[in-house]
Amino acid sequence: MERGDLAAVLIGIVCVVIFTAVFSPPASSSTSQVQVPVVPTTVPVTPFVPVVQIPSPTPVVPATTTAAPLRRIGYTTDYSLLPVRFLPSDLGQYGYSDAPWKYSTAVPFAYVGDTHGGITETFTVPYPVWRMTSTLTATRTPETARFRMILVDRTTGQILDGAEIRFPGTVTRTAVAVNRPLYMVIAVENADSFRITLETPSEYA
Repeated sequence: MERGDLAAVLIGIVCVVIFTAVFSPPASSSTSQVQVPVVPTTVPVTPFVPVVQIPSPTPVVPATTTAAPLRRIGYTTDYSLLPVRFLPSDLGQYGYSDAPWKYSTAVPFAYVGDTHGGITETFTVPYPVWRMTSTLTATRTPETARFRMILVDRTTGQILDGAEIRFPGTVTRTAVAVNRPLYMVIAVENADSFRITLETPSEYA
């Protein structure tokens, strides 16, 4: 081989070595592994929300008052024990319904109710303030229905109060008679039924 050819071979080998050194990655040790870049992953963090236990409100139950059973005032069968009193021809002298009570509530404690009139048994009322609410019911012949009533002191025979209803309706009368023996004289015409409810303010019940 001539010197020119040998020089060309040497130049080629040098070029290969230089090319390899420049473009080849550095040699790694036999124990090293290929390093794969780790891409950090972002884990969403749930914000901490404190749990507050709110107690359920206790329902407020309003206080209730259990009323005693209503006493029914019936008709007497022995009229001789009572002073004889007839219904006045004009009950308008006792007026119509009284003004509404200033008391907020009323408690019923007794009643008279039937389909016909009569004279009641004797009864007493222990409350200093009380009233009688009379209601007349008539569906067959309401145009001729009539209710009349007087409250009588049994001891003296004095008429303490009275009421009259023409046509179906209601009348309220306030009575002033405490712990006195009383009775009622009632007349009912062309009506289905009537009811007189005795009431007192809750302050006295």
